[in-house]
Amino acid sequence: MKGTLSPFMHQAVSFAIWMLIYYLSGLISLQLDDPSLDFSIVWFPAGVATAAFLCAPWRQWWLFLAGFVALNLVLNNTTTENFPTNLMFAVLSMPSTMAIAWLVRRLSREGDDLHQIVMWLVMTVLVSVVDALVLSSGLWFFRNESFTGTFWPGLIADVTGIFFATTIIMGFLNNHLRTEGMHRRIMIAGCFVWVLLILITTWIFSDSVKYVTDAFYTHRYDVLRFAAACIPIVLTVALAILWGNRGGSFALLTLGAIVIWFSIQKMGPFFIKGLRTGEPLLIAQCYLTATALLMVFIRVLTRSAQRLDNRTGVQSARDAIYQLNLVTGQLYWDHSLDVLDDIATDELTDKEKMLARIHPDDREKFQRQWSDIGQAHKLPTISFRFKDKNDRWVTITDSGNVLINHQSQPIIIGNWRISGTTTFS
Repeated sequence: MKGTLSPFMHQAVSFAIWMLIYYLSGLISLQLDDPSLDFSIVWFPAGVATAAFLCAPWRQWWLFLAGFVALNLVLNNTTTENFPTNLMFAVLSMPSTMAIAWLVRRLSREGDDLHQIVMWLVMTVLVSVVDALVLSSGLWFFRNESFTGTFWPGLIADVTGIFFATTIIMGFLNNHLRTEGMHRRIMIAGCFVWVLLILITTWIFSDSVKYVTDAFYTHRYDVLRFAAACIPIVLTVALAILWGNRGGSFALLTLGAIVIWFSIQKMGPFFIKGLRTGEPLLIAQCYLTATALLMVFIRVLTRSAQRLDNRTGVQSARDAIYQLNLVTGQLYWDHSLDVLDDIATDELTDKEKMLARIHPDDREKFQRQWSDIGQAHKLPTISFRFKDKNDRWVTITDSGNVLINHQSQPIIIGNWRISGTTTFS
């Protein structure tokens, strides 16, 4: 697509795909709607919007905001009579997702995967609590509705929707753990695990476990169903380990689709006697959310394991050291960063050619790094997007120091490192 579409068309297609995903996730969420509430019991579009704002350039945020608000109006079947109310809810649903994305992008430490994930988790919970407080207070004040009756469902809907949907989308977008060049046996093993995941999850959530309990004359049907629900989680994690981030998101999407489908039909291990209306769906949400969070930490561990040197047990170098003479413009590299391996030497020693590989939104920032040094002895740490040998954008962190050589010429001794800003997803 990149080779046939102009940058504008590529952005337009990307925007349209985001809108389609948001709309479809909204339709799915409405299938789990509780008529007694003013909002769905789970709202997956919140996770889609969070992922979009995490990925989109700052200048495009207003466009995504307008698109999501318009889709909210469509999903709510807005008419002339209810337009003011629906518009208010459509607009009020967006600040929380924008705030989460803004805080994560601003406060996360570059290159620290665990810190990024913790920031995402904490900010999602904190912002969702504030959002639920504001919404519930408004409904209590203007409509005299129960505060607790709207606060907890609204909070759970946002948190579970963001954790589940954002994890899936960011896993598909993440390029650090890819399946290209995968050994044939690994691919076949992954396919086998995926088929097994479909069959076993369908068997468990279609209540077929009951036939097993009847065959062995056991009355512990509910206990067996709950225990069996752990098997799909194991298979989902296994596929993530075999196929990487995208395989894990594919497995999580498969698991979620099956669980949601049977939950809509009021079937599965969470629909047991004694629970009140809505509680089985709440347990299903927690089940999927817990699985999604487990997948997030599995990705961090997998990525860390891939950096380990098998001989020494320490993390392998993912740095490229460069030396830039600011007077002559000569640039030398110590190529130890994997994204530079297959890039022609002249593209890395010619600043103009190298600049062409840097994302247009980051070029000005990068140029200032190597020009506006003044009397500085230490350069600020910046991050930018760099196009690798497969035309994918990877995030690189640049830092360095300014030294004076024996000819009294200023020289930058710098370091490039893959920072991996989209690990959690």
